[in-house]
Amino acid sequence: MSRKNRIGAKLRVAMIVAVLGVAAGTGASHGAGFEQQYDGHVHGAAQLDLVQDGDALMLQLRSPAMNLVGFEHRAGSASERQSVEAALEWLHRAEQLIDLDAVAGCTLTHTMVTQGLQDTGELSETAEHGHAEEHDHAEADEAHDPDGQGEAERAHTDFEANYAFHCTAPEKLASIGLRFFARFPGLEILDVRMITADGQRALRLDSQHTDIGLR
Repeated sequence: MSRKNRIGAKLRVAMIVAVLGVAAGTGASHGAGFEQQYDGHVHGAAQLDLVQDGDALMLQLRSPAMNLVGFEHRAGSASERQSVEAALEWLHRAEQLIDLDAVAGCTLTHTMVTQGLQDTGELSETAEHGHAEEHDHAEADEAHDPDGQGEAERAHTDFEANYAFHCTAPEKLASIGLRFFARFPGLEILDVRMITADGQRALRLDSQHTDIGLR
């Protein structure tokens, strides 16, 4: 596994540990409700997990492909492949999608984007492992279902984008502006769950409300 892939794995683990740790600390029933609230696949809606831990800031976006490219089946035509590649390119432009207070001194340290619509080389080495897994899964599906009978069950395909930042003055990070709505018109609602030193909080954003207040 390459160094960037190891960073990607650590980012995923950090997000999971943070969520589970807060859930455990706030009671099983509350933690379960916190998880269930964001466990769904709804067109127009996406989920964003945010963890701020010391000088580290991590965000994970999960969205149905329909919101980002307008379809959820495997990309077949040239236009569909171009749509997937365009979405991947934009999702890798973290600095243009996530606006952080300059005074906080935050620097992007890691980006990883995965999707299951197309087997293609990613724009960053960090995503190669995810695509290899997707390719293996796709081949396995075809072997077990050569006639495509299970296509309906696999129709719902998500994009996942992971971002990690290092902030030299995290206490000065008062808000985070998100520009996903402007870039992806199919995205209507973004359900956000946050874990910071102040505890956990959930909020809902839309095209008219795109900022996350941290203070």
